[in-house]
Amino acid sequence: FQLKEIIKNKGYIRYFIVYKYNILRKYMNKVYITNLLDAAKNIETIKNRNFNLISIRDNFPGTNQKLYDIIDNAGIKNILVVNFDDLIAPLPTGSGKIERPPNEHDISTILEWAKQKMKENNNDFLVHCTGGVSRSSAVAILVQYLKDPQKALEVIDPVIHSPNDKILEIGEKLLNTNNIKQPVDEMVQENNDKFMERLGEVKGWYNKIKNN
Repeated sequence: FQLKEIIKNKGYIRYFIVYKYNILRKYMNKVYITNLLDAAKNIETIKNRNFNLISIRDNFPGTNQKLYDIIDNAGIKNILVVNFDDLIAPLPTGSGKIERPPNEHDISTILEWAKQKMKENNNDFLVHCTGGVSRSSAVAILVQYLKDPQKALEVIDPVIHSPNDKILEIGEKLLNTNNIKQPVDEMVQENNDKFMERLGEVKGWYNKIKNN
């Protein structure tokens, strides 16, 4: 598949917000965050490294299906697929859209699966969503919290990540803590100007590729 063609077909910027900066970028203690495009492009590396892959997918795949197929057909041994959208509340009734926010079942499934992999002494996790910005970063925080609560926030870079609040809220409930969401919100707020500056850089890069 061609990057330029996918960009034109997708038609929105969040999908590529970390593409230029983050190809399987490594974070503390073997928790990784990436986006869907990079996950598909690097699928053989993911397979060979025997990652525990948490594949967060839109509730309706749309044009992402081609990339999902690449991941599904790669023969990944340890993969968990969950479907929910980057929302914090349900859409208004009658909107005609099928997107839905994460719920407690989704996040519980992720945490229980991660716990089981840790019991099997398999501690390398890779989390992807569509853009590698919101859902994946929030889930990575929760997985890291299971591994080491003191280092949970170290898995994200607030200049390029903006964790989904609903995931963090549910995660706090399931993990019986109130020490995740507020520190994350404070970190994101402190770096908001840099985040927006980076977003502007990516928009320029996106438009350059799209128009060439």
